[in-house]
Amino acid sequence: MHEPKEHAMLFRFAEQKDLANVSELLAAVDLPFQDIGEHLSNFLLVEKEGELVGVVGLELAGSSALLRSLAVKETEQSRGIGKTLVDKIKAYGQLNNVEKLFLLTTTASDFFRQAGFTAIEREAVPQEIKSTEEFRTICPLSATCMVLEIGKELKFCTKDILRLKEDVAGARMWGVSLEKTMLTCFEVEPETLFDLHTHESEQITMVLEGSLYFDVDGKVYLVNAGDVIAIPSNVPHSVFTKESSAKAVDAWSPVMNKYKK
Repeated sequence: MHEPKEHAMLFRFAEQKDLANVSELLAAVDLPFQDIGEHLSNFLLVEKEGELVGVVGLELAGSSALLRSLAVKETEQSRGIGKTLVDKIKAYGQLNNVEKLFLLTTTASDFFRQAGFTAIEREAVPQEIKSTEEFRTICPLSATCMVLEIGKELKFCTKDILRLKEDVAGARMWGVSLEKTMLTCFEVEPETLFDLHTHESEQITMVLEGSLYFDVDGKVYLVNAGDVIAIPSNVPHSVFTKESSAKAVDAWSPVMNKYKK
């Protein structure tokens, strides 16, 4: 009953134009906002009817990350929005190869304990987290330090956290991986070329929209929407589009490490 109706809300990553509104919301709930501008690209927002009603952020530091700035507008509290934001930002951390999430809180230790975090001594925090501005100077020494291990957990990634990133010129992608397998999704513009290459990973590609052309040893395979092509390990091939764009998903085994970065 108390879960948020996500269809009525928009979750999206922040842009610099959101800085003033995010700062205002954090100030309204007595959370620090002085340094958020440099980390804003890793802040997740939730809007209701165009109005900012919630925010949470990550500071990424290799295999660790600092969860910070979780805030929900007072009129929207007790509706599960905070829990949803934590779940989404945790999954976003997993997509960025984060193994441990750390946080500092002065008022919400019970909430985070229910979300799976456990209290730890400040001395046990890795140096990359101790070096953050929030840990060094912004949060008081009385704040409770907490941690959650997420590296081996199940990953549930909603579409709003699957951020496309540039691959080759004309192609953007996201990837989700476990220890031995990986799924990627590519959006490819017209007249785009993936040069001749090989990889240890076996590749199975299904085209969702448009068409992809696979050149394997001089033979070109036209893979249309709904078609599947499976390429064994270490087989040289190139891939390209012609006059139309394409969208496709790929399964890989073992994991394509270049797409985890």
